[in-house]
Amino acid sequence: MIANKSENDGGSRISPERAIKLLKEDGIDVTIEQAKVILDFMYEMAEIIVDQFLDSPQ
Repeated sequence: MIANKSENDGGSRISPERAIKLLKEDGIDVTIEQAKVILDFMYEMAEIIVDQFLDSPQ
């Protein structure tokens, strides 16, 4: 499991409570722990994608 980051990496992060609300609007019910895991995964994927984009030749 990806470690939960406590520091702010230069931007605002979506809270697990906000993620729960957004997912609920689409009919997806998750617990607070599940929301934390989902957010950790999404932020990690976003970081990988940005790194790949910045490393690619233009």
